[in-house]
Amino acid sequence: MQDVINVWNWVYSNQITFSLLAILLMLVAGFISSVICRFFLLGVVRRFILHTNKNSDHQDKDMRITRRLANVVPVVTVYFMSQLINGLPDALIEAIRTLCGVLFIVNITMLINELLDTTISAYTKRHGSKSGSIKGYVQIGKIVVSSIATILVIATLSNKSPVIIISSLGAVAAVLMLVFQHTLISLVANIQVSSSHVIQLGDWIEMPVCGISGEVTDIALHTITVRNWDNTLSQVPTKNFITEPYTNWQPMFESGGRRIKRSFFIDQSSISFASTELLDGLKAAVPGKIDNTEAYLEQRLSERSDQQLIHHGITNLGLFRGYVMNYLKQRDDIRNDMYVIVRQLSPTAEGLPIEIYCFTSNVFWAAYEETQSEIFEFMYATAGYFNLGIFQKPSGIDVANTWPQRRKSTL
Repeated sequence: MQDVINVWNWVYSNQITFSLLAILLMLVAGFISSVICRFFLLGVVRRFILHTNKNSDHQDKDMRITRRLANVVPVVTVYFMSQLINGLPDALIEAIRTLCGVLFIVNITMLINELLDTTISAYTKRHGSKSGSIKGYVQIGKIVVSSIATILVIATLSNKSPVIIISSLGAVAAVLMLVFQHTLISLVANIQVSSSHVIQLGDWIEMPVCGISGEVTDIALHTITVRNWDNTLSQVPTKNFITEPYTNWQPMFESGGRRIKRSFFIDQSSISFASTELLDGLKAAVPGKIDNTEAYLEQRLSERSDQQLIHHGITNLGLFRGYVMNYLKQRDDIRNDMYVIVRQLSPTAEGLPIEIYCFTSNVFWAAYEETQSEIFEFMYATAGYFNLGIFQKPSGIDVANTWPQRRKSTL
């Protein structure tokens, strides 16, 4: 026993040895407290912070939060032990206090950042991805927390009040605004985009200036990530959605009606007045019912004759437009509560454009294209029954077919 007392007295009298032993003792105590807290705090974090269990998909997240909390405990342990152990040099105590203060601020900052990341997944889980992205706001919060932590670290290292550090920043405010100008612009843009809900996760957007067409997969502070339909990823600065034109197709999906607006060309030389012969041929040959066309003719004609048809200006093109209109209204995938129009456009050198303007309930791309193709294939196939020609420019086959006739005429 006396030997132990003699050794302790020698260690206590030797300042360097005593300091090294005290530092080792504090490190061991800090390590033990960290290990104990990791196992103890894991259940607390899962139950009271994340409200999950060990079988959930948040295991990696709760381990990170537990690790951040456990890193705070040894720092506090070392700090209080440095105050309780007598005989340590004042310079060593001051160094330990400063180092513990810096580590405490850094660990608390990282813990807050982890909790902010947790709010993103918790918000998405509760409200769904269509409710808007809060990632930009979370990143703004991280910048604020990191800025405050930087000021506190500088104040701790310099042993000055944070108020003095903040007041000294006024001299370099212009430099800071120059350095963080893109961050400030992105901050304003992100607030405008998020608050107005013009873009949300899962929206289909097109930005012709950047050649982007795809689905929004991420909305961050500085950039918005879009997965294009060719499976490439594009990151667009958030400010571009304020300064550049773009189209958001999501309201079209929500309305339940996607517009069909396409035209084809009629050979103008094939347009003529209707005749009784044409009407009889239509009644016998045209696919589908023409009850509406018959009712239309009975309202305008006292008797069916070629003179009456000419007198009332009834043409084969007018009958065709009415027939197509009737066909569109009878389709189950065409919205009759929205515009359904078959109209003429201004004549061109390629012929007379006939435009179909309507809305289909098939808003998704594959079904939409199928509906549009069926409509125009039907019109191409039935135009001939009305003695109408579909115009197209002469091809090499057309020229080759006319060559024997031209050769005979020259002979």
